[in-house]
Amino acid sequence: MSNSIADQSWLHAPATRDVIDMLEHEQAGSARFVGGCVRNALFGEPVNDIDIATQLTPQTVLAAARKAGLRAVPTGIDHGTVTVIARGEPFEVTTLRKDVATDGRRAVVAFTKDWSEDAERRDFRVNALYAAPDGTVHDPTGGLADVEARRFVFVGDAETRIREDYLRILRLFRFSAWYGRGELDEIAFSAAKKLQQGLRDLSAERVWSETKKLLGAPDPRKIVQLMSGADLLKTLYGVNGSLRVFDGIVDQDVQSGLAPDSLLRFVALADGGPERIKTMAAKLKMSNAEAGRLQSAVDPSAEKDLKAAFGDLAAAERAIMALGAQAFEDQARLAAAGEVVPPPRDWRILADYARNWEQPDFPVTGGDLILMGYEPGPMLGDALDELKAHWVSERFEPSKQDLLDRLKH
Repeated sequence: MSNSIADQSWLHAPATRDVIDMLEHEQAGSARFVGGCVRNALFGEPVNDIDIATQLTPQTVLAAARKAGLRAVPTGIDHGTVTVIARGEPFEVTTLRKDVATDGRRAVVAFTKDWSEDAERRDFRVNALYAAPDGTVHDPTGGLADVEARRFVFVGDAETRIREDYLRILRLFRFSAWYGRGELDEIAFSAAKKLQQGLRDLSAERVWSETKKLLGAPDPRKIVQLMSGADLLKTLYGVNGSLRVFDGIVDQDVQSGLAPDSLLRFVALADGGPERIKTMAAKLKMSNAEAGRLQSAVDPSAEKDLKAAFGDLAAAERAIMALGAQAFEDQARLAAAGEVVPPPRDWRILADYARNWEQPDFPVTGGDLILMGYEPGPMLGDALDELKAHWVSERFEPSKQDLLDRLKH
């Protein structure tokens, strides 16, 4: 396993060098890259965020950045983090730390100049790899061996690391889903199973954020199956869900080259009707948009037409009108994923049909009915609904005059 990431283009980018030069000018040898950027570089995976660890205090970083003409924002200064912006790009610069106290959700930290102390408070050994400005990798905990094996091993004692922050259980599965190969580290998995009740003490926002990242992995089926077998899904969400439907949705993504859709995958896993989804959305404190998407995906109002849509495009049109294009596509995919025998029409045809279908404008308005003598109120609304249902059933062909004549008769 290489102990250098000197070949990484981001390492030599002008914005990166601006920040490193600023820190090194203040104190030589005070800055190293750390965490995901080093890990992903060694894995051969894309690097999206660049984190830098430093021996300098946050106040020194702020002053040095201003002196160098860089913008600096104290985004997490109590925990040692300053966001430095160079050439429009943000870099998180964090002072080396050691934990003073932890409660399973947050930590009280003290600053240090010791790289080993900073490494010992990190979650996994592959996340405790540091790279000097020239790309040389420093490995205080044995993470390079884990990079080669593509596994995630806790720094030090696994149970201790988890008790410091129970979200590390979900991070174990999330990182393994994204980057792991082979079996999970046995000690890490055993500790996660043993201490899973600690997940109940985490904020709903943290759990939901980590859930979306986990389900957004290209193919998380193996990891989700392990979580289900260890009752972790039930601990987190109250149900173990349907692995069959979930597997079917992921298989659709893999086979069709679709981008992973965390929300649709969660609906598949939850395997419930509107009330269950509503309860889960509230428990996890989803946004209104997320909760709306999930509830529309299980809306039963067009169930008959949805079933018929796999063999009848007229039924598909009626279902799209009732549900909306996104909900129709979601429901078609879920229905196909749950079928043991494939339906007569491929879900991809229906999904493409929904994406390209343009809803015609209903030609009759309430004003038209008022001109015919209707009074504003429930009777007028019922008449409009009846006309619209007939118009949809006739595939939008009746004209305005046809519909008004129907009403007269």
